[in-house]
Amino acid sequence: MNNIRLIVSDLDGTLLSEDHSLTEPVKEAVRRFRANGGMFTIATGRFGLAAQKIVEELDIDIPFILCNGSVIADRSRVWSASTLELRELTPFLLAAERSGVTVMLFEEAGVSVLSRTAAVEQFEIKEGIRCVVVDPSEEGWQGKPLQKILLIGDMRRIRELWELHLPSFNRSYATIQSEDDYFEVIPPNQSKGSALKKLAELLQVTPAEVLGIGNQLNDMDMIEYAGVGAAVANSHPELKAKASFVCSRCYGDGVVEAMEALGLLSPVSETEEDIR
Repeated sequence: MNNIRLIVSDLDGTLLSEDHSLTEPVKEAVRRFRANGGMFTIATGRFGLAAQKIVEELDIDIPFILCNGSVIADRSRVWSASTLELRELTPFLLAAERSGVTVMLFEEAGVSVLSRTAAVEQFEIKEGIRCVVVDPSEEGWQGKPLQKILLIGDMRRIRELWELHLPSFNRSYATIQSEDDYFEVIPPNQSKGSALKKLAELLQVTPAEVLGIGNQLNDMDMIEYAGVGAAVANSHPELKAKASFVCSRCYGDGVVEAMEALGLLSPVSETEEDIR
């Protein structure tokens, strides 16, 4: 298992702690893996601004995956991006908003919402980003290219509305459940797994040399692509069933556990022991 050259980890629910922060053991494990010649990056549903702080904290120096696979970027530029158009999705989004579902629209530069809800306020606190409320009756709001759409609410109701409107769509879309109450719409043929395949080819890494780690259904094809697909202990049962390594610990502690179990961490130097 020590042939792993690239680790790709989901963020929320996986690498980050329950309060959405990086713990010191996680940061140290990433540093030790990289000191041993390894490459470490992230694959997240977050868009660029929301992932920026984590990228900087970990000093990630290779491309990372954003928006559940529709964007690959590094700290200086976007390598590839697919976008959505809103016009034919508008009736579905307005129906969802009327039914009490939170609708969030992600551009590269920021996030718009159809109304201010408790879910929006929780998102703003978690991400440290202020959302802009758009008026659907105004011209122009439908013309913006989006990286993804996020609906937050009762999953059964959201899926019912999606199936109801699906026959009216002329384009195809990819949909992902990224949390128990998160339904995401992204451009077709995009996913964390497809983006990881592109990234591995770019870095000249084979699937057998990849460790993919996640916790939710949107991580499924990523861990299936990786030579070792790991699920942290707090993962969705379906993801655990597909994983080749199931951690006994949750969140970032589970990521560190997987790295240790696969022998991917360089020894701690005497100097570092002295500092401790």
